Amino acid sequence: METITVLQGKQIVLGVTGSIACYKAVDLASKLTQAGVLVDVVLTEAAQQFVTPLTFRSITGRPVFSDMWSLDEHIRHVGLGETADLLLIAPASANTLAKLAHGLA
Repeated sequence: METITVLQGKQIVLGVTGSIACYKAVDLASKLTQAGVLVDVVLTEAAQQFVTPLTFRSITGRPVFSDMWSLDEHIRHVGLGETADLLLIAPASANTLAKLAHGLA
């Protein structure tokens, strides 16, 4: 846990993709939150087939983002990028890795 304490007070955007391992992101979000990290979770549509936004909201105490075009979120997806100290995609599905490698994501 020592390495996580370096992140205390930082803001991380945790991108969760639709991999069978996305249940592990719940534990990661919990550990980061316990270490004093502000964790904003962004779930892909595929990730929501494995874990629900409510799970992450309960753990982080923060809203979870799953719809970039939601009318109740006042262009929040832009604000996440402006305030985050780090973007962490975990797990990164093969589909997401391929899109990133080819500039499609």
